[in-house]
This record gives sequence, structure tokens and C-alpha cells, in this order.
Amino acid sequence: MLATLYANSKSQKGGFKIYDFMPHDSEQPMTLEQAMESWA
Repeated sequence: MLATLYANSKSQKGGFKIYDFMPHDSEQPMTLEQAMESWA
């Protein structure tokens, strides 16, 4: 989590997620509520 915060604060565009720094773990699937919020 600290690597994500640092990378987002030092980069121009940001957009790093915690899973970018966790190669041993896959990203959790999006919930229905999160999908509905992203479509709006």
C-alpha cells in the first residue's frame, strides 16, 4: 500500500493500484455496486 501511495504521488498521471505491486495476488473481481457506479 505504501508503494502505491508513493508511486501515485510521484507520477504525473497516477492511477496505480495496489495490485500493480502485488504480483503474487490477483485483483479481486468488481462487485455489482462498483460496476454500476463506474457506468454512471
